Amino acid sequence: MIPALIRPRGAARRASGGPAVPYWRQRGWRLSAGFTALVAGTGLLTLAVRGPGGPAAALDRADLDASTPLVKTAAAPVRAPAAGRAAGCRTDDRATAVPPAAPADTTWREVAGARVPTSASAGPLLAGGPLWWCFARTPAGAAMAAHVIPLKLSDTGWRTVAERQVVPGRARDFLVAKRARLPERAVLRGPAALAGFTVPSYSPAAAEVDLLVRGGQGALFTTSVSLVWSEGDWKAVPRSDGTLSASPRPAEGSRGFVMWRD
Repeated sequence: MIPALIRPRGAARRASGGPAVPYWRQRGWRLSAGFTALVAGTGLLTLAVRGPGGPAAALDRADLDASTPLVKTAAAPVRAPAAGRAAGCRTDDRATAVPPAAPADTTWREVAGARVPTSASAGPLLAGGPLWWCFARTPAGAAMAAHVIPLKLSDTGWRTVAERQVVPGRARDFLVAKRARLPERAVLRGPAALAGFTVPSYSPAAAEVDLLVRGGQGALFTTSVSLVWSEGDWKAVPRSDGTLSASPRPAEGSRGFVMWRD
């Protein structure tokens, strides 16, 4: 979750008959800040440090093979591990359509002060060190990865997350350089909450996931996260500016989105 400080348009405008209004006091900017704090990468984060934390060592294949279950095993039968997947990672990859509703087995967990959904059927099913991994190779699995991976970049062990769950290249190097300027754990604070998602583009090799976030005043915003299937799991594709999500856009409503419910 790599913030880029953005000065919104109109930040220097003067209130009618009054002095200039600082951009951090403007309602639209505050909503955008809370939104981007959750969706990783395009606004201002309010940071607090939860104690010290050093760089996490990268996990090797043996570490992944020894990962522990993050959620209870799905009740439905699952396929054998696909080629390239580590031992213990089994998912049911038959559901190739965008789900009409959020997974019924959704469990909400906390990551760096924000709530993130997990699912026993869509993933992440396993945890190894700082990684939450083993997502289904389905639209629902891609959606879960789009929620989890950016938020895990705000937690301790983010370097391992970047190394194992973000596509390598110059954009990832830029992401790591920007993230390294922040505390090891960048605690998220703000009124925004994950509200829903949709998957406008999907294939077994790549997916685009749109996230819907509700601000503190009820305003809705949307952004998108790109993913590819690599080394047996979904990985986030960083943008050239070192972020994982597109700049937030106001949403006219929730139509077309799968809405989250506790």
